Amino acid sequence: MARARANPSTPLEHSWTGEKLSLLAVFAHPDDESFGPAGTLAKYASEGVDVSLATATRPAPFDGVVSARDRLCSCRTSGIRRVCLLDCPPGELDQVDPEIVEERLVRLMREIQPQVVITFGPEGLAGGSDYHVLNRAATAAFRDAGNLTKFQHHFHDGLGPYAPQKLYYCVLPQSLVARWGVQGLFAVPDESVTAILDVSSYTEAMLKALYCQRNAALDFIRWLIEEQRVQWDSEYYALVESTLSRKPRREKDLFAGLR
Repeated sequence: MARARANPSTPLEHSWTGEKLSLLAVFAHPDDESFGPAGTLAKYASEGVDVSLATATRPAPFDGVVSARDRLCSCRTSGIRRVCLLDCPPGELDQVDPEIVEERLVRLMREIQPQVVITFGPEGLAGGSDYHVLNRAATAAFRDAGNLTKFQHHFHDGLGPYAPQKLYYCVLPQSLVARWGVQGLFAVPDESVTAILDVSSYTEAMLKALYCQRNAALDFIRWLIEEQRVQWDSEYYALVESTLSRKPRREKDLFAGLR
């Protein structure tokens, strides 16, 4: 099958304010940030960290207006400064040349220079080809953004190589999913979790982010929280790659070792 090629002239929005902490969240779909990392994004934005979001797929044609509104709503409630949309068709990311997706992410990393990058694992939270493609592209971009031999045309645009320091996958531990009793969510063994963030102070922001999205899984999670059947006061990550010499076994801060 011939691979569609994204338009390389499409501008990338970005947020970069100088020498300070920066986090880039990379997800496949416009609603992904509302479930899993919502508290994390709100937490770091409130601490003055530059938080940027890249989503690889655009809203589906039949609900484009709602999805675009929802995405912006979610970003406002989480304190995200900028949305970076790669504008690939939903559900068709596997038809796009993977090098195009990686190139766009490398360019973005070189522009905003995040120390920390977060994304879902290969299965996302519910499986699907978009998650596989985006995970591979984000992981490759993390490795290649600092490589002088990769995408050298960026240098003609005034960008230099830049290597982010830490790559995390946003995950759900098996014990948590078992307590929730939610079917269809992809979970990892508890021992795979390397960072647990206390986001209890950001419950309101997280719920607002959930209210920006409407689908059965998120509605059910929101109902569980509202009925106090579950507590969503922690978010979970697996450190996949790090350029730091010291790698703590269990972290409470994604910027551990950087500040």
